[in-house]
Amino acid sequence: MAIPKSTARGHNLAQYSRRKKAILLALLLLAAAAGYLFVSHDDAWYGTTIAVVETIETTHTQTQAGTSIGEEKYYVQHITAHITNGPRKGQTVSLPNQYSDSGVRDEAYRRGDRLFIQPGRDGTTGKIIEQKRDTLVYLLAAALLFGMLAIAGMTGLLAALSLLVNIALLTAALLLYQAGWNLFALTAVLMVLFTLLSLLVANGWNRCSGLSIAVTLLSLALTAGIFLIVRAVSPPLQYQMMEYTVVPDDLSALFFCEILVGGLGAVMDVAISLISTADELLIHNPNLPYPQLRDSVQAVGDDIMGTMVNVLFFTYICGGLPEILLMLRNNLTMSFVWEYVLSFELVRFLTGSIGLVLAIPVSQLVLRIWVSRRRIEHDD
Repeated sequence: MAIPKSTARGHNLAQYSRRKKAILLALLLLAAAAGYLFVSHDDAWYGTTIAVVETIETTHTQTQAGTSIGEEKYYVQHITAHITNGPRKGQTVSLPNQYSDSGVRDEAYRRGDRLFIQPGRDGTTGKIIEQKRDTLVYLLAAALLFGMLAIAGMTGLLAALSLLVNIALLTAALLLYQAGWNLFALTAVLMVLFTLLSLLVANGWNRCSGLSIAVTLLSLALTAGIFLIVRAVSPPLQYQMMEYTVVPDDLSALFFCEILVGGLGAVMDVAISLISTADELLIHNPNLPYPQLRDSVQAVGDDIMGTMVNVLFFTYICGGLPEILLMLRNNLTMSFVWEYVLSFELVRFLTGSIGLVLAIPVSQLVLRIWVSRRRIEHDD
């Protein structure tokens, strides 16, 4: 039996598309390999002196009694390394490094590690600043990009592009904040730009993107309002105990902006999921009654709400788990851990969860307004 020409043509197009995708992925792998070689030999691009560890001699120096883990041993590494960039390139330098078994505030280095150092005046000794880890970051980023392109194709490429744009925006905002710009103004602009670019770059300008943007921004505005009201009638948190706070600036404002930016991804995800579902239903049945559309959106919201709340829980609460375990291991009380660590993570989790829960009724409201206006215009 002869194969219809249309079926054969479709089969050939599918094979061509698969071959084209395979060629693109192969080229991407080659580019990734070339990028790895560059990142592994990019020392000349750094202004900070870099040295590669050649030999290590380790000496046990002392043993101290810990608070709850028994004894902890301390060691000193006598490292010989050669400088790979700057005016002292090629010189050999000696680097002392002290580390402990726990490795809480220090780390042991291995042969071949690249270290940022501060050379001494004599040129033969130096001080270790930190380890150079850009290769690790590059490999993880390359694996993510390759996976997105291999699985999602052009959609994955657009998603990666939107991520790069958001990183650039965040970097620009941090530089502007250092230049003295207002934190609230920068955060408000960032929230709008993050939402617009994330959805428009990935999905283009269409009905789905427009409605998703409206739902995301409205949900975040309501979430911010609820948080500010609750904060006004509640005892203040111990903001001075926030992680990495150095300058006694307006820490409550910093925490508020951090919560909004942190919850944006979850709210946006719920918004695009609900609006995409409604959009598909309207494409197949433009005259679908609003009550049925609302019930469908509600059903999808019920399905994803539990999962997204748990995602936020793991992201926020478990993000502080190493610090919590370290405090408990050093005989700090659970009440202290709760007040100075868990309280911040819990507030972040609860506020973000409120935002994604609000996205469900806000989606229904936005859809109702849009469907009503569209049908009024159609009747006219």
